[in-house]
Amino acid sequence: MTGSVHQFKVAAAAGKVSIDRDSAEAMATKVDAIADRAERRLGYFRFLRQDVKLGSSPVAKLMSQQDQASAAGFPDSAYENLLLYIETLRDLASAIRASARATSQTDEDSAASMNQIDR
Repeated sequence: MTGSVHQFKVAAAAGKVSIDRDSAEAMATKVDAIADRAERRLGYFRFLRQDVKLGSSPVAKLMSQQDQASAAGFPDSAYENLLLYIETLRDLASAIRASARATSQTDEDSAASMNQIDR
């Protein structure tokens, strides 16, 4: 997903993406709403960081440690992936809005150029 969003951002920055301002804002607002919901999910990880007693045996203790690490203890843990997902969504919303601004500016420039030709 991050690669696709990056490609979109590059294309948008290069002016290769055309999008109506109202449509862009509607899309970006929906993407922001998804990111907001994902951010609210971050709170669930505080529970996963707790030491959950699965028993007193060495296997139970190891399972508890592995559960914590999988949830929020490694660079590729669920927590870190959720953070990356949120960041990618925010980048996408920003790129959508930037693309709309570029399209609007191109339209204005084209209109001005056409008006110059008419004179």
